[in-house]
Amino acid sequence: MLPHLSHEGTTNDSEDEEEPKRPLSEFYPYIRCALCSRFLIDATTIIECLHTFCKSCIVKHFFYNNRCPTCSTVVHQTQPTYNIRPDRKLQDIVYKMVPFLEESERKQMCQFYKERGLDVPNTAF
Repeated sequence: MLPHLSHEGTTNDSEDEEEPKRPLSEFYPYIRCALCSRFLIDATTIIECLHTFCKSCIVKHFFYNNRCPTCSTVVHQTQPTYNIRPDRKLQDIVYKMVPFLEESERKQMCQFYKERGLDVPNTAF
């Protein structure tokens, strides 16, 4: 008999079994930026190699270098930022796994705009 496959994609022999809990640290390689070592903020993926970084980190990196910091793939000869895309699904996952992060970012952004006497854009979060 085949084990039951739950809608979450894990296998259980019975419906009553609780799925094993995994520590957040097991997911760090997937939800942390390789450049700053913090949780991803504005997760942004290089389309050539699919490595993901914080948007601000990868844009700063491309100011000096046109290669992926993880695998050294040339992203674009002259305009590497042309070949990056936001990864909203991954960012949503990060926010679900690290609940305090989204609120912390929202507060920082509001403070940033307030210090400069600017209105917080409606698109911010």
